[in-house]
Amino acid sequence: MRKIIFLTFAIAAQPAFANSLTYVDAKTLADRDEASVPKAQTQALLDSQGAVISRVIPVCAHTSRPTVIPSFVVVVKLDSSGKVVATWRKGDSNFALCFEKKVSDLTLFAPPYTPFYTSFEINIRPSSEMQKTPLLPHL
Repeated sequence: MRKIIFLTFAIAAQPAFANSLTYVDAKTLADRDEASVPKAQTQALLDSQGAVISRVIPVCAHTSRPTVIPSFVVVVKLDSSGKVVATWRKGDSNFALCFEKKVSDLTLFAPPYTPFYTSFEINIRPSSEMQKTPLLPHL
């Protein structure tokens, strides 16, 4: 009987322990996992991240109406189907909060293993800064 109760507790507590990772821990795992993706799946990961960014950035820009989009990072944990099952964030702007919330409901690519961590590092410069900085080096 005690064994059954302990096992039930251990299974029920598992999600709480999984979410005890810090942002730094999750980002380290994301960097490791992204570096380990087989070349054949790298483009699928990049395409899925690009699709998420293209979908979520305009929604959050419309919702929070920032004058400048602040830099932030959102790390996500994916299950075997690519569904986001946990998130961590560095940056507390309304825009970052919106991005994290919207991403948490999405599915990315089917990862090569689980759990799989990946991150969105958002650093958008204002267009006036982009105009001052040449895209190609002068030769």
